[in-house]
Amino acid sequence: MKNQADNVISFLSQKLKEAKEEMNFLDSNIVEKQRNYFVTKFSKEVLLSMSPKECLTSLMYLGNPESMVYHLEFKNDEEFTNSYFGSISGGSSGKYTIFHSNKYDQWVKWEKGSQVPISDEVAENTAYEICQKLIAIHEIIEISPQKTLEDVRNMISKLEAIDGIKDFYQYGWVHKYFHLHYPNKISRYHVGQFLKSLLVKIKHNFGKIVQKSEERNAFLLDYFFIDLANKLDISQINLSLLIDTITSLHSTTYFKVDLSQYNSDDIQEMTTSEYFYAPINIDVSLTSITSLKELKNLLDSISYEEYSSSKVYLATKTISVNDYIVLENNLKAKYIGVVQGEYEFVSGEKYKHRIPVKWYETKQKHQFKFSEKGTKLINKVHRPTDQVNIELALDNAKEVEVETIQTVKRRIDPLRSEMKGISLLLDKKKQVILSGAPGTGKTHWALNTVYELVARQMFRNSFNYLSNDDKKSVKNSKYIKVIVMHSSYGYEEFVEGLRPENTSEGSITFGVQNGAFKEYAIKALKDPDSDYYLILDEINRTDLTKVFGELIYLIENTKRGEYIHLSVSNEKFTVPENLYIIGTMNNADKSIALIDLALRR
Repeated sequence: MKNQADNVISFLSQKLKEAKEEMNFLDSNIVEKQRNYFVTKFSKEVLLSMSPKECLTSLMYLGNPESMVYHLEFKNDEEFTNSYFGSISGGSSGKYTIFHSNKYDQWVKWEKGSQVPISDEVAENTAYEICQKLIAIHEIIEISPQKTLEDVRNMISKLEAIDGIKDFYQYGWVHKYFHLHYPNKISRYHVGQFLKSLLVKIKHNFGKIVQKSEERNAFLLDYFFIDLANKLDISQINLSLLIDTITSLHSTTYFKVDLSQYNSDDIQEMTTSEYFYAPINIDVSLTSITSLKELKNLLDSISYEEYSSSKVYLATKTISVNDYIVLENNLKAKYIGVVQGEYEFVSGEKYKHRIPVKWYETKQKHQFKFSEKGTKLINKVHRPTDQVNIELALDNAKEVEVETIQTVKRRIDPLRSEMKGISLLLDKKKQVILSGAPGTGKTHWALNTVYELVARQMFRNSFNYLSNDDKKSVKNSKYIKVIVMHSSYGYEEFVEGLRPENTSEGSITFGVQNGAFKEYAIKALKDPDSDYYLILDEINRTDLTKVFGELIYLIENTKRGEYIHLSVSNEKFTVPENLYIIGTMNNADKSIALIDLALRR
C-alpha cells in the first residue's frame, strides 16, 4: 500500500510541476472568503437558535434564495460559487427529504420515489428534526482529530450510533454542508462512488486497507483525498483541477469473464476482432430490450434456461461505452477490452451477441489475480483493489493487432457512426427517416448501412471484405429494394390499384394489380428467416398519407404481423416483421412539416 501511495504522490507531484506553468489554479483566498460567508450564515450556533418555522424557510426551502439548500445547489455568484465546493446537482428535490412541491403547491415528503403531501406543521417539525441532526453531526466532527484512518473510523462509528443518523449523514447535501465547515476533514466529493472511482483512476490502492463495507463511504474515502492534497500542499479544488487534466473521470464499470467458456480459436477470433462475444446461445436480438423485466419475459417465452435473465442482461445490455471487460483464466487477467459502442446482434454467427471493444493483452508481470471468486458467464468487479490492478494492467498492456483488410478472410466489423444509429433504430422501430439538407449523405448512409447488413446475412462477412463480384451480388440482391419517390407517385403504384386488362374477346376490363410495396412485402412474408430492406428515397416529394393509405397503421413496429383489409382488393394484408424501411427526406422542402406530422409516431 505504501509503495503504491508513494507512486501516486510522485506521479501527481510531477504533473503538478508541469501544470503550474500552464493551468490557472484557483486563488485559495477567494475560496476561503466564500467558505466563511456560508459558515457565518449556517453555523452550528445559527442552527441552535432556529425555531421549527425558521428551519423550514431558512434551511430547507429551495424557493428562498437565502436558504441553505439553495446555496448548496444553486447559488452561483461572486458572493458564493457553490461549484467551488463540489456538485450535488441532478436528481430530484427528494434528496432533501422534504421540499415544497410545484405539483401540489405545498410541502411534500419523498417516500419510495414519490411525493407525499404533508401539512406545514409536519414540514416544520421535519425541518427542525433535520436541523437537530446537523447539530449532532457537528458535535462529533468538530472534536474528531482525523489524523489517522482509525480516527475517521471512530468518528463514523459515533455518527452511526446516533438514532436516525446512519443514512442521513451520507446524503450528498449533508456531506457538502460539512465540507464547507470542516474542509480539512471532509472532502469536496459528495458521492462515495464517485470518490472511489477518482481514487481508482489515479491508481491509489486504498482498497488494500479499507473493509468492503467502507468502499463507498464518502466520509471514510475523504481521508485519502485530503491526505493527497496535504502531501502535495495544494487545495482540494486545485487538486481536482489537476486530476481532470490527467485522467478522464468518466463512469467506468468493470466486468470479468471466464476464458474457459471459449475454445482457443474463439479467443483468437474475438481478441483480433473489435468485439466482445457474449457466450450466450439465444437466436433472438436483444436490441429493443430496455429492462431486465422485458428480458425475463422474452427468455420465458422461448424457454431459455442456460443462464439467468440477470446474467444475460449483464452480459449484453448493462455494458456501456468506456467500461472495461477483463477476460480471465483461473482468475488471472489475460485481456482487457475497452468498450467502444453499444450491444449488437449479428445473426448467423456462433456468437451472435456482441459489444464493440478495443482489446489489450496484459503483460505477464501485470496479470494479477482477482481477489473475488470466479463466476458463471460474467460478473461485475466491485473491489477497488481489483479495479486499480485493472487500470495498472491496462496502462502497461499491449494493444492487440486487429486483422487488416488485406489479410482477413472473414470478419464482421462493428457498425460505426451513422450506420450504427440507423441499425439500432431499425431494430427497435422497423423503420427510420433520415432527414437533412441536400448533399448531406442521406442516401449514401441508407445504402451503405443496408449493404453492410445484407452482406452479413448473405456472406457472414462485412461488406468491405467482400470480393467485387460478391459486392455486386449484395447490391443486386432480392433483399434490397430502392424506390425513388416523385410527385405523381400514388397508392396505385405503391400498394395496389385497378389496371386495364385485355380479354380474349378484345374488350378491356379492369383488374387489381399489386404495387411495388405490396409485392416486396409479400416476398418478405414468404421468407421469414431473412431480412428485407426497402429504401424510399426523397419521400418529401410525395404525399405519404395518400401513398401509404391504411398501411401507415401497419408499418408501426407494434402493428407488424396484424392483418387489415386493403381498400381496393379487400384482401387481408400485413406488413411482415422482417421488412425494414428507410426513408430519406430533404428538410429544405417547404412541405416537410406536413410529412413530419404524418410520420411523427
